[in-house]
Amino acid sequence: MKKRIALICLALLCLVPKLMAQKIWTLKDCIAYGRKRSFRAEENTILNATYTADKKNIEALYLPQFNAVLNPSYTKTPGNYILQSGLGLEVNAILYSGSRKKHELQKADMIVVQSEYSIASAQNDIELQVLYAYIDALSKKEQFMVGVSFYQEALKLRQKLSEKKTLPVATQIFFDAVLEQDRHEIESLNLQYELALVKIKQLINLDNSSFFDIEEIPPFTPAFTELTEAFPKAILADPAISSNQIQVSIATKNIAIAKSFLSPAISFQGSSFYAFNDPNNLSGVQHYLGLRVAIPILNVKGQNANIERAVIDFNYQKTQLENQKKTLFNTMVFILKELKNKETVYQNILIALDKTTLLLNETTKDLEAGDSTYEAYLISRNWNRQNALQAVVLKYETITQAKLLDFYTGTTL
Repeated sequence: MKKRIALICLALLCLVPKLMAQKIWTLKDCIAYGRKRSFRAEENTILNATYTADKKNIEALYLPQFNAVLNPSYTKTPGNYILQSGLGLEVNAILYSGSRKKHELQKADMIVVQSEYSIASAQNDIELQVLYAYIDALSKKEQFMVGVSFYQEALKLRQKLSEKKTLPVATQIFFDAVLEQDRHEIESLNLQYELALVKIKQLINLDNSSFFDIEEIPPFTPAFTELTEAFPKAILADPAISSNQIQVSIATKNIAIAKSFLSPAISFQGSSFYAFNDPNNLSGVQHYLGLRVAIPILNVKGQNANIERAVIDFNYQKTQLENQKKTLFNTMVFILKELKNKETVYQNILIALDKTTLLLNETTKDLEAGDSTYEAYLISRNWNRQNALQAVVLKYETITQAKLLDFYTGTTL
C-alpha cells in the first residue's frame, strides 16, 4: 500500500511541472511583452511610418520644384528641318491655391496622429485578449489544485480506514473508483491549464519552447465603480474613439480641400536655358519668369460633386462616432452591472461552500466511526467539490469584470 501511495504522489508531482518553472510571469509582464511583440502592433507601426512619409510628400509638393531640363526637338521650316536643343534649369512654385496647402498639411498631421491611435487600439486588443487568456489560465490552475486537494483527502481517508482492517471489499472498490476518477479529472484539468498557458504564449508571440508559469492576481478594487465617473474616463481612454474623433476632423478638412479647388491657383514659373543651334539667339541663353493663374470654369460641376461627397463622408463619420460612444456607454453599463452580479453570486457560493465543507467533515467523521455509509460520503463529497469548483469559476469571473472595468477606464492592468 505504501508503495502504491508513493507512486500516486509521484504521478501528482508529474502533473504540475509548471509549478517548478524558471520564471513567474505577472499579468503586467505578459501584457507588456505582447504589446511589443504582437504582429498587429508591428503591422500598424509600419503603417504609421507610411503615413509619416505621405506627410513629407505633401510638404514637398508645396516647396519650389527645381528640375534640370534637356529638351532636344525638331523644328520644320520651309523646305528644311532644324534640330534644336536646350539645357537649363527650371523652377516651379505654387504661390496660392486658396487654403488647400494649409488644410492638406493639417490633414496629413491628423492622419499621422490617427495612425498612432490605430497602433494603440491594436495593442489594446492584444491587452484584452491576454487578460482573458491569463484569467482563464488562473482559473484552470486553481481548479486543478482543488482537484488535487480532494484527491489527497480521499486518499488519506482510505488509508485511515485500511489501517483499521475493517474496510469492506465494496468500500475498497468504492474508494478505488473515486480515486481513479479523481486522477482522470486532475489530468484533464492539468491539460487545460497547459493549453491555457500555450494560448498566452501565442498571443504575446513568445517562443513556445520557453517554460513559464503565471502569478496570481492580488486582491484589488477597480479605480472607478460608478458610471458617472467610469464612462467619461472610458471615452478618454479608448483609442478607437480618439481615432474616430480625428477621422471626423479629417472629414472636415476634406470638405475644405474640396472647396479649395474652386479657388484660383497661382504659381510661379521660371527657367534659364542655354539653347544650341538657335540662329535667332546669338548668345544662346534664354530666360523666362512668369506667373500662371488658373481659374476653374467648366469643371465646377465636378468640384461641387466632390464637395457633396466630402459632406456625406463627414456626416457618416460623425454618426459612426456617436454610435461608437453609445456602444461604449452600453458596454460600461453592462460591465458595472455584471460586476455587482458576479460579486453577489460569488459571495453566495462561498456561503454554500462553507456549509457543504462542514457537512463533508461531519460525514467523513461518521464514516471513520462506522456511523455512516460511503454513499452518504460520496453525495456530500460531490456536492462540496462542485461548490469548490464553482467558487473558483465565479471568483475569476468576478476578477474578469473588475479588470475589464479598469481596462476600459484606462487604469494600468
